[in-house]
Amino acid sequence: MDELLEEIKQAEEHLNELKKQYREQRTAGLRAAIEARNEADAMIREEMKSLGYSSPSILWRNFK
Repeated sequence: MDELLEEIKQAEEHLNELKKQYREQRTAGLRAAIEARNEADAMIREEMKSLGYSSPSILWRNFK
C-alpha cells in the first residue's frame, strides 16, 4: 500500500511539472512580445529624449 501511495505522489509531482512546462511553453510567445515591446518603448523614449521631449507625461503612443 505504501508503495502505491509513493507511486501516486511521484506521478502527481511529474504531472505538476508537465503542467508547469506546458504553461511556460504556451505563454512563451506572449512573454517574448512583451519583452520586445518594452525594448521598443525604451528606444522610443531615448529617441524622444534626444529630440527634446523630456516630460514623462508625453506618451509616444499618443503621437500619430
